Amino acid sequence: MKKLFDDDDDEHFGFEKSRILVTVVPFALIIIILAITLIVNNLKKSDKGPDEGNDDLQQSIMDYADENKGAEDADSSVPVSAGFMETEEHGQDEDSDSQEADEQESASPEGTPSEKTSSEKNTVPLASPTPVREAMKPGKKDYSKVEFHKDEQLRDMMAYWADNNQKAINDLVYLDHYVAMSYSLKGTNNFHYYGDLDGNGRPNGKGIAVYSDNRYYYGDWKDGVRSGQGTWIHFHIHFTKNTDDLYTAHQYTGSWANDLPDGEGSEHYDYDMSLVKGNQGYNANLIGSYSAGLINGEFYMTNIYSDGNSKEWNGTAEHGSWIYMSKNRDKKGNGPVLVETTNPDNYIWMHPNKNVNIGVPCLFFPADAK
Repeated sequence: MKKLFDDDDDEHFGFEKSRILVTVVPFALIIIILAITLIVNNLKKSDKGPDEGNDDLQQSIMDYADENKGAEDADSSVPVSAGFMETEEHGQDEDSDSQEADEQESASPEGTPSEKTSSEKNTVPLASPTPVREAMKPGKKDYSKVEFHKDEQLRDMMAYWADNNQKAINDLVYLDHYVAMSYSLKGTNNFHYYGDLDGNGRPNGKGIAVYSDNRYYYGDWKDGVRSGQGTWIHFHIHFTKNTDDLYTAHQYTGSWANDLPDGEGSEHYDYDMSLVKGNQGYNANLIGSYSAGLINGEFYMTNIYSDGNSKEWNGTAEHGSWIYMSKNRDKKGNGPVLVETTNPDNYIWMHPNKNVNIGVPCLFFPADAK
């Protein structure tokens, strides 16, 4: 009986050893694998340097924000549109290269930009889609052969304009004989006029005019030029497939002098929303003061995004240039020119080379317009 009892103990002990081995060995293998992984990762980090990984990530973000820029400058002889700005969120002092700017911002008075940063940036692209040449491209129809009667047509349009019937005006401009009337002025800055005249036969008083590329003006005239209160609209009409002109119409309403916007006024832009993509913001309204066709004074601006959202901005201009809100510049030389009304740490940035000759575009076309 004693022997039998000893054999049972040995058998039980062997079973316990097997159970312990089955439980412990897998955990030991896992610990060894984790240790090897950590050693390899540490070796890679030591080869790359302690900050290089973060630097690469930051550079990737900056490269993404700066991509898709590189189009040619618009003709400097005509006003540059203030109506398009690519907007991405960005605070004041990110990428600042100037120590003096940083010091100034830290002691900046109320109303100047703060130093809070964010991950993105509002910048104006190198080229605006606003054309400085005619928007309508040749189509299948030859409008030089379409008959029109300018006095009758302008008289009818003037009546709708006097009644503020914008829908009727929008319908008229797409009719063949109205397109042909404008087309007859193609390649010139001349106009057909209907309205009051002075003793010398010049426009004087209330009247309407049509220009090339479906541009119209209705309002006050003096000594043959636009002067007083009036509205100018450029209808972007396309009879061929349009893939690059974001606008359907652009207008200025307000004060005029010497044939140019001068005094208080506003610009409004309508868009082909099928062409508005991504997170870019496109300016819809500008309200402020103009001088000789250029922005000059305080401005309130709104823009729209592809998802239908909008933002509001404030800025000040002088003689066709936005006044920079600080000396801060990013690595490309852009500086802050407009601040979001509801977020004082969010700005639109612009390069000095682009911050010149900004005003109501397409009032006149270059002599080589085709």
